[in-house]
Amino acid sequence: MFARPGEIISFLKEKKYLTQNMNGADFGCGSGYFSVLLAQTVLPSGTIYAIDIQDEVLKEASEFANNLGIKNIRFLKQNLETTTGLAISPLDFVFISQVLYQSKEPEKILKNAYQVLKTNGFLIIFEPQKNNFLFQNQEVYPQEKIEEICSQLGFKLIDHKNYPGYFLLIFQK
Repeated sequence: MFARPGEIISFLKEKKYLTQNMNGADFGCGSGYFSVLLAQTVLPSGTIYAIDIQDEVLKEASEFANNLGIKNIRFLKQNLETTTGLAISPLDFVFISQVLYQSKEPEKILKNAYQVLKTNGFLIIFEPQKNNFLFQNQEVYPQEKIEEICSQLGFKLIDHKNYPGYFLLIFQK
C-alpha cells in the first residue's frame, strides 16, 4: 500500500512523459522527495517549481534539495486553491501527488495546472484509491471523479497505471 516514487518516475520516463530539459511543477511538493526526483530527471537545463502552502514544509524541502546538491528547483509558497495566474512560464508538465484528497476544491488546483501548462503539456496525478487503508478516515476522491473534473477543464486522459492502493493518471492539455 505504499507508494514507490522511483517506480513512478521510471514509468514516466519510460513513456516519455518526463524527459531531459523539461520545465515542470510539483504542486503540493511536501517534503520535496518527488521534486528532487523530477529535478534530476529534467537535467541538464530543466527547472522544477516546487509549490506548497506551508513555510516549514518548503524550508525542509529546500534543505533536502540543497543537501543533495540539487540546484534546478525553485521553491514557491502558494495556495493552489486560491491563487490564479501563477507567475511561472508555460510548463511541460505538472505533477500532483497525494494532494487532491486533501483539498476541498480540487477543481481549483487542477484549473491552475491547466493554466500553467503548454499546449500538449502533461498533467500527472498520483492519488490514493478509496481502498487504501492509510487514508481510511479521509475523504478520497474516486479516480472517476478526478477524470471527470479534468475532462471538464479540457484535459484528455492519455494513460493510467494502478499501484497497490494508488492510481496514476496522465492527461494532456
